[in-house]
Amino acid sequence: MSAVANALAAVTPRPTPREPAAFAALQGERARSAHGWLAGGVIGAHFAAMAAGAALAAVGSARPWEWSAVAAASLALAAPLGMLGVGGGQLALLARAEPRRWAAAAVPATLVVLGLLAAPLAPFLAIVGAPLHLVLPLVVVGHGIGLLLLDPSMRAGAPRPVRGVALGLVAAIAVLALGVLDALVLLPLTLAPGVPLDELWSGMAAVGEAGGWVVPVLWAGAWAVAILVLALGLLRARRGGRGSLGLLLGAAALAVGGLPVAEFSIGMGVADTFATGGGMSAAYPAIALLATALVAAAIALLIGARRSG
Repeated sequence: MSAVANALAAVTPRPTPREPAAFAALQGERARSAHGWLAGGVIGAHFAAMAAGAALAAVGSARPWEWSAVAAASLALAAPLGMLGVGGGQLALLARAEPRRWAAAAVPATLVVLGLLAAPLAPFLAIVGAPLHLVLPLVVVGHGIGLLLLDPSMRAGAPRPVRGVALGLVAAIAVLALGVLDALVLLPLTLAPGVPLDELWSGMAAVGEAGGWVVPVLWAGAWAVAILVLALGLLRARRGGRGSLGLLLGAAALAVGGLPVAEFSIGMGVADTFATGGGMSAAYPAIALLATALVAAAIALLIGARRSG
């Protein structure tokens, strides 16, 4: 019940106090909450755009598991609306309680609009931004190393976030395993329906197109190392359990953002070998929906951790 209460606290508006210090503290929380939820809504919109593209490719198929992609994409399209609604509500409360903030509120609102307008270009942006996806695991590793190098005496009396880190690690590794499964099994089966998996890979090997499997494996390995280093850093630095879980779930969501790039070479290999079109797997809408849920959970946990801290 406490986990549910913490999640609800991250999205529940609170009355504005009159005492100046409490008022300033609440306004700061509202600003962080608004920015976090609005950013999450934009990220979710980009995942939803990718999911919609994969689902549209499944329209017209008689396979129930491919039609399920349409249902997952519909949910993925709806999920960001909730985050945008919460973020927009917090931003409105922030500016209403302090009218001088209306001008400042226009900046995040404009960025959100631009981010949403760019969402239909998400498949193109994913390829163009491929170098960014190579850098992100290094950023996570850097954060983990920074936590490992902190003086442990700074939080000597705090308990280690063992449960939060364990849950985050299990969730992150499961997401990475799902990504590898999607790349090596589900994507080829979607792009070349009716061809058995062993024939798909043997056919690509015969024409020298089977080397693409290396990329998603390296993707999963790089993110697994990054997330493990971050987890060790969170344990050593004795960070809070909710915040630690939120950071690890957020890292897993970032990893999913790079999955289309990791799968690109396999998709090209299947298309070149079997003269098919490219695209995403029929399971990708469900994966995008999962990533959006991870983003929402990470934001709620981090906002709740900051408030309790």
